[in-house]
Amino acid sequence: MDRSRWIKVVVLVALVLVMYRPPYIEAAAKHIVVGNKNFTEQYIIGQLIKQVLEDRGFNVELKSDLTSMALRAGMEFGDIDICADYTGTAWMVHLKHKYKPGTGHAELYKLVKSEDEKKGFVWLNPIWNNNTYALASWSEFARKYRLETLSELAQLYQKKPGKITTFVNFEFSVRPDGLPSLQNFYNFVVAKDSLKTGTPGVALIALKAHQTQVAMVFGTDASIAKYGWHVYSDDRSFFPPYDLTPYVRKQVLDKHPEIAHALNELVGTFPGGGQDATPQVVSECQKTWQGLNSRVDIDMMEPEEVALEYLVRHRLVKR
Repeated sequence: MDRSRWIKVVVLVALVLVMYRPPYIEAAAKHIVVGNKNFTEQYIIGQLIKQVLEDRGFNVELKSDLTSMALRAGMEFGDIDICADYTGTAWMVHLKHKYKPGTGHAELYKLVKSEDEKKGFVWLNPIWNNNTYALASWSEFARKYRLETLSELAQLYQKKPGKITTFVNFEFSVRPDGLPSLQNFYNFVVAKDSLKTGTPGVALIALKAHQTQVAMVFGTDASIAKYGWHVYSDDRSFFPPYDLTPYVRKQVLDKHPEIAHALNELVGTFPGGGQDATPQVVSECQKTWQGLNSRVDIDMMEPEEVALEYLVRHRLVKR
């Protein structure tokens, strides 16, 4: 082979090697880590994000069963690339602000989005489901003592110290926007002997079994509708809005901007997705999530099945 032909062959081989990317290299380049917390709604949103991104060609690793603090730490240390968290949690727990009662859904979202951007996180469009903390009882208990609001429940705690059994999640019992601040704000005390704590979901089980008179619930829990529980209205607006919102490490989003489009498209399938929050939108979105959560908690489906069913119905993925 003459010298000129040899040079042409070498150049051609070099071009092929440059242009060809083995599948394992491509997969590694699009490897994404998604995180979620340790309760039903979070299992579902984790699967929704995972399956949508997998449909878009990403190799997704899911880290599940995390506490709020562990999930945020994973995002901050770069061990997790994407998660969906709640605006109220971000504002009060992660960003360590006091909530100003009366702050609206959109206003709080914008505050969180603006401040967290400085920390290298990009908050995408919110899901206006306001999965807020709340206290609930069986309706007979509320009727017996003529209770409607948290203010009225607080007065009952004052009148019957140590007599009202109460069950909350352990995290809620210690977090800054949880039980300690709620007691201080509404001026009541849950006696230690009458307070029980446990992992997420145990408070619901205790209330179902009539093992507690008051239990911590979330605004989108399926059991609220199923059992007709009385949820005490937060008449003094202690709790901030807790709207579920995907957010991404900016470094990851700069590398893969298509992630924003895919996840905003997912958010757009929920009531009011991509639009401003209104009381009707929030109510409809809460009902949508009560329905999704009920598929797991009541119908005993796996979160990945519920997520796939939802995504197929909304034509975001093919079965």
